Amino acid sequence: MIVIASVAVALVSFILYALDRRSKNEPISWETAGKLCLFGGIITSGVVFAATTEGVTEVIKTVSENAPDMFVGLPTF
Repeated sequence: MIVIASVAVALVSFILYALDRRSKNEPISWETAGKLCLFGGIITSGVVFAATTEGVTEVIKTVSENAPDMFVGLPTF
């Protein structure tokens, strides 16, 4: 899952960069394209890893169920 998401984000970031350069009639800087793909993939893998651990999914479910209770009633200052 982590590898698929990272590769997908890297591919999409390269496509968007290439389309941006083509729309401006500028050449593709392969160094910049490589940096975008690399860092996009690394950040995505970190987010997917953090969001798919066992403890995090239970916390997310608990917070999403209890969140409406935090906003019930009138605020008192």
